[in-house]
Formats: sequence, C-alpha cells, structure tokens
Amino acid sequence: MKKLFLFAATLLMAISASAQAFGDDDDVDGIGPDNRKNVVSLGVKAGGNYSFMSKYDDADLGLKGGIGFEGGLVIAARFGKRTLGSDPGTGLFGVQIEPAFVQHTIGTNSEDIKLSYLEVPVLAKFYLTPTFNIEVGPNFCASLSSKPDYLYAENSRIATGDLKGLDVKLCVGASFETKTGLFASLRYNLGTSDLAKNFPCKVSAINVTVGYKFNIFKF
Repeated sequence: MKKLFLFAATLLMAISASAQAFGDDDDVDGIGPDNRKNVVSLGVKAGGNYSFMSKYDDADLGLKGGIGFEGGLVIAARFGKRTLGSDPGTGLFGVQIEPAFVQHTIGTNSEDIKLSYLEVPVLAKFYLTPTFNIEVGPNFCASLSSKPDYLYAENSRIATGDLKGLDVKLCVGASFETKTGLFASLRYNLGTSDLAKNFPCKVSAINVTVGYKFNIFKF
C-alpha cells in the first residue's frame, strides 16, 4: 500500500512538472517552479487511554477509572511554508482526521464496564514550533458494543448491555512530530452525551498514542 501511494505521489509530481513545462515558454530548462505549498499525509496510530465516568445517581456503583486501548488511521494536511525557504507542508496550521477503534474500561463494584467505539476526531492543529503543536476539535463517537449485560448494586439490576448511541466529545491536546514521520500525542476527550436514558452517565478519557505518517502528495 505504501509503495502504491509513493508511486501515485511520484506520478502526480511528474504530471505537474510536465504541465508547467508546456505552460512556461520562458523557462530555459523546460520545467517551471514548483509552487505547491501544502502536503497531505497518511499514517497509522496506536495507544492507550484512561477512561472515567460521571456519577450514577440512582445507586453507588463504585465507579473508578480504567485502562483501554485504541488504534486507527491518520489522514492529515498541513498548509503553507514556515519560511520562504522551507519545504511545503511546514506552515503554522494543519488539520487531521483519525478514524479509530477505541475501547473504554470503567471499573465498578460489580464488574468492569467495557465500551467499544468507532471514534473520529477532526482536529485543527496549530504548530508553535516546527515539530510541536496543540490540537483542538470535536471527536465524533459511535458506540459499537458494551459489556456486561447487567450490573448489580444495592439490590438493583441495571441494564448495561445496550449502551449504544452517539457522542461528540470535546478533544484538546498536544502532539510532537518528527521530520521522519514519527509522532506522539497526549489528549483529553470530554464526553458531552449520556450513555442511555437508564444510564445517564458521560464517559471522558485521557489518550496517549504514538504513530507514523508519510506524505502522499503535495498541492
């Protein structure tokens, strides 16, 4: 797959250079200047999270944080040049989309709640230095499954096997990116929606991920 993207990027560069050559009669070498300033990248990420839940008012569940895992794709665009002599895609602003499978774990007095989500953060990235940036944006979450089917607390049985729904978390964080494409991110995701009518609790999480991304084309 990587070779395919590299081949496509090389082909696009060749087409662009050829078009400039035919359109610029004054260029002695037959190849016009490369005016592209932006870069699109593709990559993968993996990591873990520490999740916690807001209070459940109807019974004392003994809620406590738990550790889960996540992994997915990274699709990024970085715009402009930091200076006139910088490479394309080194500017102060970028955007990044990260479709991922995420598992959240919440501890209780009965047994752990395990929630599986498809999460898609859509982040604006502001580069304070060439490699360090802060990130902010919505994280669109769709619940895929939940376990166990029931929790037991204070002589009550609470249905938890169908905690499916949608959430839009507020995501803020910071990321460090190297020139080689390796990166590491630390984020906080604030839940804004209840899990269900019978379980009016919100799930938030702190995420730590590492990954690698590579440029696929410039524009």
